[in-house]
Amino acid sequence: MHHTERCVAGQGFGWIASTMPTQTAPAHPSRVLALVPASRYTGHAVVDWTGLVTGSFATWNLKPGRDDTEQVRIFLMRLHRSLRRYRPAVLVLGLPRFDDERLHALRQAAIDLAGRCDVPVVTKRVDEARQLLIGRVRGDRLDALAARLASGFFPELAAVRTTGEARRYYRHAFSAAAVALHELVARAPLSAAVIAKDDAFVMGRFSAALAESARRHFPDDL
Repeated sequence: MHHTERCVAGQGFGWIASTMPTQTAPAHPSRVLALVPASRYTGHAVVDWTGLVTGSFATWNLKPGRDDTEQVRIFLMRLHRSLRRYRPAVLVLGLPRFDDERLHALRQAAIDLAGRCDVPVVTKRVDEARQLLIGRVRGDRLDALAARLASGFFPELAAVRTTGEARRYYRHAFSAAAVALHELVARAPLSAAVIAKDDAFVMGRFSAALAESARRHFPDDL
């Protein structure tokens, strides 16, 4: 449960975003905030039993022309604002296929801030989230992940452009939505089942993962 201690962002970076106390509890026990940090863009999405939370599907531009310290400052400012707005039960950090020291620094900054805000943190590989929906890491088309998310779970994402520069920009947000969904299946299978459309149950490894999670959470009922 969240405490009422002060949740301060930016320690060690010469600024304080806020000294408001944290919320006493998450907005919903199943609410998952996912981030997929990258050197230029960071994907962001929040998912719970209602679906994709309004306003949460986003890509953060960390302005690559800035130095590493400034990028971390921008990242923490946005994360702090998001934690206060969405009050997640957990923060999930997506791990890319190719990692480096800069991405490790962003994730560590997120872990430190979440700890001060009393929000648990888990990590998940983006490739595993893709396998959940596609059945393998790479789909048969560039927008395969986006198409599966829209048809199986979040119809509103069908309106997001997935061609040209827009695809490069939004692919991070689509990855974050997939990572959030992967964690939702693991921690709240009933919530995941509620938001799943008919198409979801025949795609990738979703049905198998959902059944396994349900057996783990409700061993006496299955």
